[in-house]
Amino acid sequence: MKSITHYLFCSLSIVLWCSCSQPKTTVVKESKAVPDSVVSHVQVASVRNESMDEYIKLNGKIQPNEMRQAKVFALVSGKIESISVELGDFVHKGQLLAVLKSTEVADVSNTLSLAESNVAIAKKGLETTKDLYEGQLATEQEYLNATMTYNNALSELNRAKEVASITGGSNSSYLVKAPLSGYVIDKNISNNSEVRQDNNEDLFAIADLSNVWIIANVYEADINKVHIDDEVAIQTLANPEKTYAGKINKIYNVLDPETRTMRVRISIDNPKGELKPEMFATVRVKVRSAGIALMVPSQAIIMDNSKYYVVVREKSKLSIKEVVIIKRAGNKTFISGLSENEEVVTNSQVFLFQALNTN
Repeated sequence: MKSITHYLFCSLSIVLWCSCSQPKTTVVKESKAVPDSVVSHVQVASVRNESMDEYIKLNGKIQPNEMRQAKVFALVSGKIESISVELGDFVHKGQLLAVLKSTEVADVSNTLSLAESNVAIAKKGLETTKDLYEGQLATEQEYLNATMTYNNALSELNRAKEVASITGGSNSSYLVKAPLSGYVIDKNISNNSEVRQDNNEDLFAIADLSNVWIIANVYEADINKVHIDDEVAIQTLANPEKTYAGKINKIYNVLDPETRTMRVRISIDNPKGELKPEMFATVRVKVRSAGIALMVPSQAIIMDNSKYYVVVREKSKLSIKEVVIIKRAGNKTFISGLSENEEVVTNSQVFLFQALNTN
């Protein structure tokens, strides 16, 4: 590409030097001033009809999908013995995150062991009393009392098992496990740190980032322009050349009193993990169409003496045509003055314009 551009520049410089004494004109019949070898190497784009969609621009931030996120708390107090993961790690559901040494877990384990022993003793006593009762050596009341004692022991055992299953510990160790598969997006503990059961701060936050939310702010003047299912185009600073398509699926109908903005939410699939929490995003919302018009790349437009021109290639010849700009939209410019499927030059067009304009 550099060699082609250098060749174009040199060729056009010679043309300009040779023709600098000729009067200036904005109409060129043919491209004799430009060598055929140059004409064949220029880049062109076809003129085509497109919808002149109108957009409003919103600033937003990428956040985890709250429906696919879990915060992990400790159900007991204790001291962190070990941590198995770091911030940003991917974990699987049920994977061990940390081990907590806790006297509360030790008490639960002790209660469970005691309940199991009581059941065994009560069962043995019931069996003995039953044999005596059947041999008419024990009264019916004694048999009923033994049965009641056994049932009470079973009830205490079941309760102890439920408590143990909730705490998820054994002996004095409380195991902190991942409730779902995803990335560790928050970590608030370190080795040997103390954890209290009544602490409101979570130990970990796990999020499945295969689908994320973009939360964008809508200024008060634009509130009536956005609606559920409006199409949006999303770009990030990390990957500005890529555009992600989505739709507004939630409008928070409350204004922030400080910023005077209303939030909207876009849910978007993120299979490659390119969109990460806390990334800033630019959201363009398509609000309505202003009709159909001819569109050319913005770089093809040349301004000269307050008028706008393009260099057109037709049958290996170049010519200049004046156009009227209807609307600019980023890298697209909507114009009149050309026909659909004409080819406009999009590289070195200023040099070509000057060469043709001095022919």
